[in-house]
Amino acid sequence: MTCSWSRAKSLQATWRFYGAALAGMTLWLGCASSPSGVAPGSCEVSNLQTADLPEQGISAHRGGQLGCPVNTNGAFQRAICLGVHQIELDVRSTADAVLVVSHDDRVTDEQGRTLRISESTLAQVQSLQLGPCAGEEAGQRIPTFEEALAVMPHNIWINVDIKQNNPLVGRLVAETVAKAQRFNQIIFGARDDTDPAVRRVAGKAEEESWVANMSREIFRSQYVDTTINSCDEFIQLSFLRGRPSVETMDPLKQAGIRVNYSWLGDEDESELRQDLGDLFARGVDFVLVDHVGQSMEGACALGITPVVPHWNGTSPFTCSEPPRCALAR
Repeated sequence: MTCSWSRAKSLQATWRFYGAALAGMTLWLGCASSPSGVAPGSCEVSNLQTADLPEQGISAHRGGQLGCPVNTNGAFQRAICLGVHQIELDVRSTADAVLVVSHDDRVTDEQGRTLRISESTLAQVQSLQLGPCAGEEAGQRIPTFEEALAVMPHNIWINVDIKQNNPLVGRLVAETVAKAQRFNQIIFGARDDTDPAVRRVAGKAEEESWVANMSREIFRSQYVDTTINSCDEFIQLSFLRGRPSVETMDPLKQAGIRVNYSWLGDEDESELRQDLGDLFARGVDFVLVDHVGQSMEGACALGITPVVPHWNGTSPFTCSEPPRCALAR
């Protein structure tokens, strides 16, 4: 028994040594290499116009929790009419290569029907009943990405998380954006295989693109270095690794990279105001939140005003009144 225990302890120590060595080598490689072959500091400055887009503010995570099923046009409309600065949504492809807005591949509707989006046609996916928004009778359904874009105002950011790391899906997302002429306000949440696919479509369309690196690394420092070296324009920092430090934010800001923080699930307005104030003070540009109403009031208290939505052309959406801070009403 003693011999077995000693061997086990020796093996543990050996594995700890090799694990630490591997982690150190991974960190060194992440800092020393550039996946895109671009030397740090040599990225081209984007010429995309942002004059009509907010500099900082609240992002409605999947449209937010406003009495509607998330990632539906009903949720998006309610968030837009509260004056959010960014809408975050998730995109994936059906079996017949149509982009729909859904966080999960597996979806269950109000009647208990379950399907996988990747194995289903668009008609099957849109037959699912997701339930109505609070105070309404008509049920919501999973929208196509094209339908979701059509209801978005032109003066907010649209943060599109491409859930499948598949070049075909990345190409379809970018082509849909090109068709809608929305490159200037879309943040493509892309991973290793979708990032170059988006860039290629943008190049063919003679457009520039905003890409948020979603290929998170083991260490946050690696994630920051990879984002800088890849010449991506956004990064999305996760709450799982804590609030970003000065060591994280300084190189990002020096490289001109904008920061989304994902996410705040607090419901209490006073807590949200404190959390938002702390994150904005650290240099975060947009904070993804679940409870949009309380977060917008917190932002108002910090001097960040709501966006009055502006649509170019015909939109099925209207707001009963322009969004504004409660104190100004």
